[in-house]
Amino acid sequence: MIKPLTSLRFIFAFMVFMSHSILFEKSQNPFLYHCFYEGYAGVSFFFVLSGFILAYTYQERFVKNDISKRTFYTYRLARIYPLHILTLLIWVYMRKDHPLNAPYITNLLSNISLTQSFYPTDEIRFNAAAWSLSDEMFFYLLFPFILKWLTGSPRKLYIAFISASILLIALCPIFGGMKDEEWFFYAFPPVRLLDFILGIFLYNLCRAIKPDYLKRRYIATFAEVSAIMVFLLFYTAAYFIPQVYRHSLWYWIPIGLIISVFYFQSGYISKILANKQFVWLGEISFAFYMFHGIVLWYVKRAYFLLGISAPKLSVFILGIIITIIISAVSFKYFEIPANRWIKQKLNK
Repeated sequence: MIKPLTSLRFIFAFMVFMSHSILFEKSQNPFLYHCFYEGYAGVSFFFVLSGFILAYTYQERFVKNDISKRTFYTYRLARIYPLHILTLLIWVYMRKDHPLNAPYITNLLSNISLTQSFYPTDEIRFNAAAWSLSDEMFFYLLFPFILKWLTGSPRKLYIAFISASILLIALCPIFGGMKDEEWFFYAFPPVRLLDFILGIFLYNLCRAIKPDYLKRRYIATFAEVSAIMVFLLFYTAAYFIPQVYRHSLWYWIPIGLIISVFYFQSGYISKILANKQFVWLGEISFAFYMFHGIVLWYVKRAYFLLGISAPKLSVFILGIIITIIISAVSFKYFEIPANRWIKQKLNK
């Protein structure tokens, strides 16, 4: 485990939470609205980090044939699927009054199969946060083949990545503002695959460089502070950047710096992030991400049933506290046992 990166998972999951809590209206203060509604950065972090961590964990094992594709797929399925199904069932119950029409059944089946991000829809999405799992499952399926390409013909993979990135940049001003812009540039798995591959490249770059100067605590701390400042600069400057770029591309540089610098775990900020309380928050961050929409819905519903106009700050604070509690319980008593059970059953 790379403890600082694990801790950062919660910070970026919290950014997604902020974007869905809508603490500020755009008409009140457009800049504050932007700062609280820029969940794109959080999702980009998770996709890039996913490629980075999977390469860190499995690349050498695949190269040495110490792990099979079946075992890898089993591990990844055990990691995300149990909680996905649990939260999906909760959302089905929450929407129990929805008519059982064709769009409902289609979207339910696509959610179960984690294929919902492959097509745009204005119909019911159930647990909306699960769209990113559809992308992740696509990444997992391709990961062994990407590694084979990387180790066999790295130059061709680099050229393909650069070419696809240039094409994506060129498409942004052409298709920005179209009806399904957000789906295509933000959710469509083949497009977001670039974030994942970037993470794999970053890991291999960090492994190849191994800068000795980062072993010095004060230099490493300066690098960590600099990476954070660069991220904050990009994050605030995004206010002036068209949304079509912010879905993914805009955050590649700052997120790449954050992940690369904290991978070395050498500075004082890394030492703080390695604290067990922060690491614990990082460990429950997946549950936090998956449950936060459900919790916010029920908190608002409770205020409605009490006949009280829900204060946004109250919903925000209650949402954080309740989501953390539920996530902690889910992680210990559901995720870990379910993970073990699936690995045991499917690896026989």
